[in-house]
Amino acid sequence: MRARGSYKKSEVSRQQVLEAAVRALSERGYARTSVSDIASAAGMSKGAVHYHFESKDELIEQVLQHCADVMRERVRDAWDAPGEPHERILRALSEMRATRKDAGPELRVLADLMAQGLHEPKLQLTLRTMFEANRQQVAEGIVESLPQLGIRTKIPPRVIPRLLLGALDGLALHDFFDPPPPEDDEEVMRALEVIVFSLFEVERDPSRS
Repeated sequence: MRARGSYKKSEVSRQQVLEAAVRALSERGYARTSVSDIASAAGMSKGAVHYHFESKDELIEQVLQHCADVMRERVRDAWDAPGEPHERILRALSEMRATRKDAGPELRVLADLMAQGLHEPKLQLTLRTMFEANRQQVAEGIVESLPQLGIRTKIPPRVIPRLLLGALDGLALHDFFDPPPPEDDEEVMRALEVIVFSLFEVERDPSRS
């Protein structure tokens, strides 16, 4: 039988491998990062890494999931905080922008793997799953809850996540290679707010008419 506490220790060890993989991949890139490099970054043996992940493909799949989860959790926390509907929308939008603009290790890894995914069928499948999960978070976590907040969409709700994520992901690439000055960045955020709120309208309370 597994000794008491060994499962928790194994989970901590697995998390250490994932975090080391994110660091190594963000610094070296997918093509130049081996399992040995990740093991070295984690302070473990290559065998210890393979104890948790049978192959580099499996490790990369979990790294993608980890990076996406980190970014999605920030957005979820912003949306779940109390406030008026428009405040919650603004907070979620701001956090979605911030997670892409910060250019932290998670974003660098995601950007690198997306580029590699153009030519790697295995990565394409993993990335497709990640993009679907991101879209579902916006659809289920935000868009589908809008009617309960008295907000109606002017276009089919299913289209909004694609428009929003497409705009934010595209801006992230531009910002990475062509960072805007602070004044332009503020204007871009204002424009995003105008675009987003143009997709919604607040339903009138019949009792007030």
